Amino acid sequence: MNGSFVAMIMTNWNGVFPTGTPVKTTWTGIWPIDFVLGLLVVFFGAVNNIADLPDIGPFLMLVDLVFTLVVFNIMTLVEDRRNRKTGPLRYPAVWQFLWNWCGAASVLPIYSHLYLTKRGTSAPNVPTEQQQALIFTSIWSILISLPIVLPSALGAVPVGVQFGVVVWFFAPLTLGPFQDLCSLLVSNTGYSGSDNPIKVAYGIVGGFSAIVHISVALAPYLCGPETTWSRIYWPNHSAAQPDHRSFMTEGAMLFMQYDHIVIYLCVLALGAYILGFSHVADGKPQGRKTMGGYPLLTLVAITAIAGPGSALAWLLSREEETVEDAKVAVE
Repeated sequence: MNGSFVAMIMTNWNGVFPTGTPVKTTWTGIWPIDFVLGLLVVFFGAVNNIADLPDIGPFLMLVDLVFTLVVFNIMTLVEDRRNRKTGPLRYPAVWQFLWNWCGAASVLPIYSHLYLTKRGTSAPNVPTEQQQALIFTSIWSILISLPIVLPSALGAVPVGVQFGVVVWFFAPLTLGPFQDLCSLLVSNTGYSGSDNPIKVAYGIVGGFSAIVHISVALAPYLCGPETTWSRIYWPNHSAAQPDHRSFMTEGAMLFMQYDHIVIYLCVLALGAYILGFSHVADGKPQGRKTMGGYPLLTLVAITAIAGPGSALAWLLSREEETVEDAKVAVE
């Protein structure tokens, strides 16, 4: 973005932010890995180290984005557990690494397309013990997202903030094992849990995402005049000035804002297809899935009020009902 990425590379190489804050450049002792991690630390350090920010807007944008992606993280886990043998929707940690590193704008459209074309209502059910475990894993997915934002919010020193970024980046590696551990415990204890555990899991991450999004959207009314709704959500290319000390912050801000816009488009596109176009294409009666009816309007309303993460959780919960209905109809 306007040369800001080159500035991030040079900052990582020199080991110091333009503000004078040092960059931790040694993590593993293996230079290629350390350089990649350092670049990650520089990118997120440009927006999550509150002490160096010109205003709170970049940090709020990061918080909203991170907890929107939590819903997608659970989505990848559900689809992986639905079919762990074949198909491109497996390996949730890989997908999460991709959008955490490459950006949601470049990866989520690919995953969304694969979800629509490779899944279908004939997909197998998630095993019962895995379904019940998803409730606990949804909470875990929220907790492992906190390290990228919580240290700075609590006033940690820069190295603590940077350490949180690295912990967050590797946290997806824990999601699958945690899910399998909970699944094993469910199986061994005979825990029956909820009647609709997948919907509960989506409700947990979707509800948390909604709380975060609404809180961020209301922040301009509580923060100073420099923090506006457009400052948080709307890209402003003119703000990224190469000679300014906030150059990298504004570049990273643009990157996140476009990520957020693409997430909105992906959720609405998924909804438009799932709630109507798929039935039109199949020549089936639309029933409760109708483009001109309430479901799509509900999705748009949830997206506008509670954000795309909450809207996606609602859409996926509804889709689980459709899958169950299809199974019952076949039986």
